[in-house]
Amino acid sequence: MPDFSVASAEFSFAYGMDFKDRDGTLNSTRFEISSFLSKPLIPFPGLKITPQLRYEFTAFDFDHVTSPLALRDEDLHAVSLSVVAIKSDSSSPWFYAGFAKVDLASDFQVISGDDFTFDLAGGGGYRFNEDFTLGVGVAITNLNGDVGIYPGINFDWKINDQLRVGQYGPLFNFAYTPSENWRFHLRGEPRGGIWNLTNDDGRSESIDLSSYQFGAFVSHRLAGELWLTAGAGATFGNEIRLTTPSGRKITAEEMDTGLFGQIGLRLTKW
Repeated sequence: MPDFSVASAEFSFAYGMDFKDRDGTLNSTRFEISSFLSKPLIPFPGLKITPQLRYEFTAFDFDHVTSPLALRDEDLHAVSLSVVAIKSDSSSPWFYAGFAKVDLASDFQVISGDDFTFDLAGGGGYRFNEDFTLGVGVAITNLNGDVGIYPGINFDWKINDQLRVGQYGPLFNFAYTPSENWRFHLRGEPRGGIWNLTNDDGRSESIDLSSYQFGAFVSHRLAGELWLTAGAGATFGNEIRLTTPSGRKITAEEMDTGLFGQIGLRLTKW
């Protein structure tokens, strides 16, 4: 996977997501830091296991809402611990991968079992040559709540030394690298998440934001393996829902296309 980061810090702002069926706009601010906790662990030859820790702060700002709305401004937090395992053999073009994650996502008013979600994913791939790899897999999300199942086809194609394109799960990336210190991207990826809330009556509810961002980015090497990345684009398929922890809908609002900007630092190698 190109532009792989062992550690990163990122700030983004999405705005102008107007409600389709009522007055009002959602703007969101997000700050995220993540890091692998070690170099890959190798319990036996051919198997690499790497744990990762991530923290994300998300603020929802609902502007000019003139009708009664169950949703309100929120400051939300998510802390996740995940493990990636890759099984490969230098003598075979086949490889296999697994992923597991536990996520504590909440407004942190009250911590309970409803604040935790669990995700699993797995799949396999075939490396046809040095420039093209194809894979298939499936992800199962929110195992203890509103379960989602997402199969997918993945590929990575190095067209030449400057151009590379791929679909990596839900992430699409087209990269142009004119020199060793500059890289330009067209990238699409899902944004949002599910967080548990405690409402005014003390009941547990979940807020679920679905959004897909597509934009243009530029990356510049600052020093060694440290890169600065900035970009902007549009958000599509925006929807925000308030549900019970089991996924029963309380309210849902579809939103028009919005805009986003993003800037971050990433470390590509230890």
